[in-house]
Order: sequence, then structure tokens, then C-alpha cells
Amino acid sequence: MIIQAQIGIGILTLPYVLYNKVQQDAWISLLIAGALSQVVIVILVSLSKVSLKENLYELSSKLLGRFLGNALNICYVLYFITYSMLLLFLVSDVIITWILHRTPQWAIILLILLAASYIAKEHLLTISKSFLVFSLLFAFLIVTIFFVYVQDVHFGRLLPFASKEPLQIVSSSPQAFVSLIGFELILFIMPFIKKPAESLKVLSIANGFTLSLYLFLLITCIVYFSADQFKLVNEPLLYMLRGLSFKYIERIDIIFLSFWIIPITTSLVTQLFTASLGVQNLFSIGRSKSVYIIVGVLFILGMLPISNFIKESLSSLMTYLNIIFIFFIPTLLLIIAKLKVYKG
Repeated sequence: MIIQAQIGIGILTLPYVLYNKVQQDAWISLLIAGALSQVVIVILVSLSKVSLKENLYELSSKLLGRFLGNALNICYVLYFITYSMLLLFLVSDVIITWILHRTPQWAIILLILLAASYIAKEHLLTISKSFLVFSLLFAFLIVTIFFVYVQDVHFGRLLPFASKEPLQIVSSSPQAFVSLIGFELILFIMPFIKKPAESLKVLSIANGFTLSLYLFLLITCIVYFSADQFKLVNEPLLYMLRGLSFKYIERIDIIFLSFWIIPITTSLVTQLFTASLGVQNLFSIGRSKSVYIIVGVLFILGMLPISNFIKESLSSLMTYLNIIFIFFIPTLLLIIAKLKVYKG
């Protein structure tokens, strides 16, 4: 579940974003982001173990009081809805650009929401089993990417090593950190886990896999494209796959996009699940009904004519909101919990 929650739109855009900031040192920024994410995982697991039978929505009311707790819970629900809305816009833009040029955006958003809500309304065990099946698709991706190395790649494009200023490399890591988020799911599923003592180990393994996959894709893109080409390709992975051809198969990029929609949908399922828990907690209604309410809101928002400027601004804003809601607020709640225990 954590791997599926982590891997999303970043698999296409992260190489372009990082390379245009720090060029061949992009992989160093990614490693720094991986180390930061591991620190955040330790904080989140520590917070979730404060009360193993309560998710974040219940725990926040316990630590902050009913009024402040509900206010924070509303903010978290709005955060997950905003994240879902941005995800839908970005995904539909990619699909329209690469495959369905004449299909209305609202139709693509509706189809994705229907698929995601069908899974998100189910029990957590059912969701996790479906995610397990979908994870087999990553093997297809990794095997396909290996064919790129048969092409004209240049490992010298990774040099010179650490040519950028250390501050510049570190300042680019938040962009990579955003692509690794998804492990915050532990704050909402801890009450369902049979062996909570193993949660830190499991999250660390999942984060390590996601980091390794992103690192593999990033390095592959760097050795495949020249610096001038990187400035022109927003989705380097798709352009790279488009260059592959086999005797009986063409347009590998189209085939990849068909499979790529699945991890995008699972990321949306995660957002719907966590947001529905908040709506359930705030208004005391069933979680399935909460999912349908959120899907209705997202569909209405998806029909609004939103310009590219607004999408880019929202994407930049989400970078900071992700850090606030996944790092700063949980850290603050953990400090409050420790102080309450200390004061007895």
C-alpha cells in the first residue's frame, strides 16, 4: 500500500524538474530527499504509536481538544481533496496530450474517479489486496526500461560529480521529497495493522524500493538525454520509451501510459481513503458515503475551466503544503504528545 501511495505523477515529471535545477547532480538531491523521508517516517511512526487504536483524526482531537482538533481535521480533509484535484488535472493533461487528444477533460476525470471510488469505498484489506496485484506492473516497467540501455546511452553525462553548489543541491531536494510522499498513510491505517511493532521496518523497505525505482529512472533519463534535450521534454520517461521499438510492438509509450494510469489511480484511492476517514470522523457518516461525497466534489471541481497558470501555481503551493501537513504538523503533534506524557 505504501509503495502504491508513493508512486504517482512524479514518475514522469521528477527527472525533468530535478535536472533543470541541478543538472547531472539531480540524483544527489534525490538521495537527500530519500534520507529526509526516512527521518519523517520515524516521526510519523512514533506519532502513530502514541495511541495504536486511533488514527490521526481521532488522535488530533485527543491532543488538541475538540475545537482545535476538528479544525485541524478539516484542514487535512481539504488538503487531501486539493491534492486529489491537482492529481486529476495533471493526469488528465498527460492523457489528453499523449493519447486522447479530442476527449473532454471532464470525461477522463470522471472515468478515473469512478475506478478509484470503486476501490476506495471498500475495506482496507480489500484495498491492500488490490494494490498488491497492481504492484506486479512495476516489474513490467523495470524490464522495459532495461531495453533503453541497448540504445545510445552515455554514462559520461553523469559527470562531473557534485559540480553544483551544495546549497543548490540541497535546496532542490524538497521537489524530490514531494514525489516520495505517501508514507503518511501510516497515520491513518495504524489501528488496522496486526503487528504495529514492524511498521517502521515495513515503511523503510517500501520507501527504499520507491527511492531505488526513482533513482534508476532518473539516472536512465540523464544518461539517455543530452542537456539541450532535457530542456525540451517535460515527460522524459515517455519520450525515452517512444524511442523504443520492437519487431511486433510499436509506441511503447502508449502501452506504458495504459499501465501508468493504474498507479495513478491507486494514489488517488489513497487520498480518497484518508479524506473519507476525516469526513466520517467529522460528520459521523459511513465511509462509503463519505467517498461518494468527496468524489462528487472532485468531479464538480474537475469541470471548472482552470488555466495552466493556476495549475502551475497550485502545484507550487502543494510542494509547501505537503511539507507542512506531512512533516511540520505531525512533528508538532508528537512534541505535544510527549509533553502530555511528561506532565502525566
